Formats: sequence, structure tokens, C-alpha cells
Amino acid sequence: MSQKVDRSADAAHTVRRILILFSDTGGGHRSSARAVAQALEDAYDQRVHVTLVDLLADYAPWPLNRLAKVYPYMVCLKGAGWAAGYHLSNGALRVRIFLALFWPWVRPALRRLFDEHPADVVLSCHPLFNHLPRRILMNIGIPLITLVTDLASAHAFWCDPDVDRCLVPTEAGRRQALANGTPAERILLTGLPVERRFVSIADESPQDVRRRLGVDPHRPLVLLVGGSEGMGPVYRLSRKLARRQTPVQMVIVTGRNRKLCERLSAERWPLPVSVQGFVDNMHEWMRAANLLVTKAGPSTICEALVLGLPMVICGALPGQERPNVDYVVAAGAGVWAPTPEQVVAEVSNLLTSEHARLRVMAERAQALGRPDAARWVAQVVWDAAGSSRV
Repeated sequence: MSQKVDRSADAAHTVRRILILFSDTGGGHRSSARAVAQALEDAYDQRVHVTLVDLLADYAPWPLNRLAKVYPYMVCLKGAGWAAGYHLSNGALRVRIFLALFWPWVRPALRRLFDEHPADVVLSCHPLFNHLPRRILMNIGIPLITLVTDLASAHAFWCDPDVDRCLVPTEAGRRQALANGTPAERILLTGLPVERRFVSIADESPQDVRRRLGVDPHRPLVLLVGGSEGMGPVYRLSRKLARRQTPVQMVIVTGRNRKLCERLSAERWPLPVSVQGFVDNMHEWMRAANLLVTKAGPSTICEALVLGLPMVICGALPGQERPNVDYVVAAGAGVWAPTPEQVVAEVSNLLTSEHARLRVMAERAQALGRPDAARWVAQVVWDAAGSSRV
């Protein structure tokens, strides 16, 4: 459903209209879109009118409008099917062929979108929302900016050489954009935006946040998450971690996976365990934690980096997420543990020896974080909106 933030009804002639496109098909597209919208609101208040649209759910024809619902099934079986599709479609010529087939089908929906949401600039936070929207926007003189939300890669669908700006989170992403034909002068390395709450809570002490959350403020806390859909071997991981009986407490976030939440809540645990479903205060749980066990989702990684939270990465979707693992591990901000046994061993090792290794990882994670990314992207988008009105 569309979300509108109207900042001025009385001074419409001075308001810059920003349209942000996203979809809930993994990759943290929504969270990046919301982070930029918040930064625009904070910086420009009544001078900006931001509209966020889930393009696939609200405008795309069938079956594209069902992608968000089938996405969890598409990445089953360790993502083998997803990986095949990712690599088979990852090429400039293949993208052009695909788009030529889809253009007559989606063109009416795109025209309706831009008729219903007039804008001075459009920001795309999804790889499918670049080439085809640009065909319409170029004809009406509206800038299109791409925000790549894959952390250390950029599929060819992200890279339209004719977009006004291509914003990438890392140097690896910049190289991928160049390889896929995006002119160097149109690429800007900004970092990946995270919501303001992850930035502001970094000043609070973990102990104070733990007290607020009702957990032991002094016992080390391991945060285990499976993404918004609660995917991956969360049950097996949590059971193995608990049986190791390392002197920690554990918080398990199961996302929208209700069955997993109920199953874990019914367990008898040998150590303090809090089972959470879908939470809207992940920033607090991350700030309270000493260590994060997670799959290699880009938004989760960047939120942890901003908070200086070390990671044990236990899974990665083949294609766009596997390079994220290399990015984190090479920087010393986390470790790669693809099996439950390796996860248990790494958690135990990191929470011993007076946490010396954990402290180093926390420092390197914080050094890699980009808390200013949302403000920077907001500035680029604001400037582009102004240029379109001249």
C-alpha cells in the first residue's frame, strides 16, 4: 500500500515531490526506502513531500504483484533455484531481452503510477524498477536515481546506464556497476542507508537498553535472527547453542514465522532465552547484544555495523548475499560459520578470553559502518528534485 507524507498543503509551489519505489522481496528494500524518507523529512520538513510506493504490490500486473508472497518459497533449498535465476539473468544483453518482452505488459501500470504520483525525482530501491520506469521518466524530464541495496554486488538489473545517478553502498558495488555499463561519473558511493533509530541509539549503553528490555544487564547476550521471514536453521541453531551451555542469555527473533515462534516458545531451555516474533524495536535488541548470529542480509549487516555489533554469519543467499560475507569477514567485523556446529564453536570462542577478540571485531564493525548514508542519499535526491524544477 502507498504511504504518503505530505509536508505542506499551503506552499505547494515550493515543495519538492519525491517518489520512492520499493518492494518487500528481500534485500531490505523497504528499510532503505524508509531510511531515506526519514532523512528527507528530518532535513527538509515542510519543503518536501515524500511518497513511498510498493510498486510490485500496488501496480504490477499478475503474477509480478505476487512476488513478495512467493519470495520465501523461491529461496528454499538453500537458494539453489534462486541462484540459477540470478546468474542466468545477470548480463546486460540478457536484461535487455527480458525487458523487451515485459515492456508492453508493464507499460500501462507504470504510466498509471506516474500519473497518480507526480514527482520531481524518482528514487528506485529495487533492481526491477530502473530500466522500464526510466523509459517513461526520460520522456517527461523527471530524474531517476537508483539506490543499490545489495551490499557488495550489483546485478545487471540494477545498472541502467541512462539513470541520472547510481548510488552504491561499497567499492565492490561500484566496480560491479562499472562492469555493467554504468558511466563512472554517474556512480556515487554513499553507503547503505539505515533508519535513524539505529544511529541515535548508538549513544546509549547496552546495559541500560537491556534493563529497558527486561533482560539481565550483566550477562552476555547473543541475538539470533532469521530475517523478517524467520528463514534458515533457526531452530537447530538455537537448540545447539543452548545445549553448549555457554554462560550467556539468548534472544531469538523469528520474524513473521509464527510456527517457529510457537515451537521455540514451547521449549524448555537450560539458559535464559527470550523468543520474539516480528519486532519493531530491532535497534534496541541489536544495541543490547554482544553478538549477532544472522544470515547475510544487507540491511541487517549495515544496521549491525552502525552499532558496532560483531556478527557470526550463518547463511547467505547464493548470488547477491555471498559477497556480503566476504565484505564483513575481510574487514574483521564478523566470521563465516555456515553450519550449526561452526556457529556454536564461533559463539563459544568469541565469548571467552575476556571478550578480547569480540572487542576488536566490534571496533572494526563500527569503523565500517556508515551512519551518515541516509543523509547523504537524501541530499542527492533533494538536489536532483531541485534541478528538475528549473
